[in-house]
Amino acid sequence: MKSIQIDGHSAQLLKGNVQFEQEGSTVYCDEAEYDPKTESLKGIGNVKIINNSGSVVTGNYLYYDNKTHIARVEGKVELRDKSMKLSTPWLQYNTQTKLGWYGSGGEIIDNETYLKSITGSFNPNTHTLSFRRKVILQTPDYVIQTDTLQYNSESKIARFFTYTQINTEEQQIVFNKGDYNTEIKKGYFYDQVGIFSKQKYLLCDTAWVNEATKSGKASGKIWYMDSTNNWQLWGNQALYNQGTGTTKIYNQAIALQTENKDSLWLKGDTLVNIKDTVRKIQTTQALINVKLLQKSTAATAEIMKFSSVDSTLRLRVNPVLWDSISRFSGDSINMVWKNNQLKEGSLFPRAFIAIQDEENAFSQIQGDSIHYFLNEKQRMKSAFVFRNGKSIYNIKDSDTLHSVFTVDCKDMKFLFKEGKVSTVHFYQDPQGKLYPKSQFDVTTKRLERFTWDIENKPKRSDFDLPHVVLMRKIQYNSVPDISPKTKKKKKWYLFFTK
Repeated sequence: MKSIQIDGHSAQLLKGNVQFEQEGSTVYCDEAEYDPKTESLKGIGNVKIINNSGSVVTGNYLYYDNKTHIARVEGKVELRDKSMKLSTPWLQYNTQTKLGWYGSGGEIIDNETYLKSITGSFNPNTHTLSFRRKVILQTPDYVIQTDTLQYNSESKIARFFTYTQINTEEQQIVFNKGDYNTEIKKGYFYDQVGIFSKQKYLLCDTAWVNEATKSGKASGKIWYMDSTNNWQLWGNQALYNQGTGTTKIYNQAIALQTENKDSLWLKGDTLVNIKDTVRKIQTTQALINVKLLQKSTAATAEIMKFSSVDSTLRLRVNPVLWDSISRFSGDSINMVWKNNQLKEGSLFPRAFIAIQDEENAFSQIQGDSIHYFLNEKQRMKSAFVFRNGKSIYNIKDSDTLHSVFTVDCKDMKFLFKEGKVSTVHFYQDPQGKLYPKSQFDVTTKRLERFTWDIENKPKRSDFDLPHVVLMRKIQYNSVPDISPKTKKKKKWYLFFTK
């Protein structure tokens, strides 16, 4: 140690294993200049700062102001705290508050977690790191890109405050705010969330994601699309489980299936889609206040289920089916759906069909069960009545109703042309009677199951969407190269670029 002159006053020069303590921190260096007038110190070579919390800062140069308690370390700076290591060109450090920060780019490695940013700060008291500008958080399983991020090295929780994009090999998540636990892979995201995979897209206000169990939930202005079968779903609440292939949407739930020029609309309090990728089976269910619309065909029920095994729609609990001029009912209704069209169906038990011939004149078919077939326009082509058949059907000539035939018979077969009865076959003990129209009041004669509640038939306005869907813009058009510090090499890709 010897005296030297700095700016005209005496100072001290110290060489060889320099060590001093300041407010709980111990500082080491090869050489130091200390100015007692300004209470500043300059350290050169093998600089090391150890604070009482256990964190260690190393570098080549040290500038310390005792009045402000600020230490600035420059030259290949490293800060270590337990398993975490920060590397940066320079770092400023408050020996009193233990806070550190950098502003010329930094990289952090914590086991297999890699993070870099332009600016950052570190609080060893709370084990919190804060980062801004071109932030990238990367593990062998995902890459996170954002502009502002807080990360806690103990809890392993990353917190986001602005636009953020998370990429994995299976999906991409974008949002504006949220938290993500990098260890247990659970996330809470909100403010315009988008979750995209190769063939499935989800937009919502808020989402909870569990990567470990491949499950999650969403709320607020939900839109979900599965491009493998052209289904779109809207709602305000949703649950999904990738393991079971289940997606459940409720609270103003609406679904749209589009293919070619035809569209199938489906509505219910709850919509559930289950996809078994192993057996390649898909099941769709709609529950409570169910409505269906496809071209001129519409239906209502309390429960609807579709299975790809037999391509059959099953309506249960007060089901009703309409086409352009007919109403179908029964305790249960089955409809075969092929090539995006209804082909045939069954009504059972207590089956009934009403066909409007004129404003107040209806042909009626009743039986224990009825199996019917539709033509390419999805209008009645034929109907087979099984057991306890009854019918009142109007006979028309040149579109003029001139007579009415009533019949009771065990089984019956009806053929239709342009939606009107053209031919009828009766089997086993038919008992019928033909009336001129003048002797039969077509406006009042009804079978006991007759109902014509056309006002309840679903219409297009019943499926007005609960909210407008806007696909948000992806800000990061590429995924960065994986850090050389990460052991496992992954192939990253981006699903959307705009």
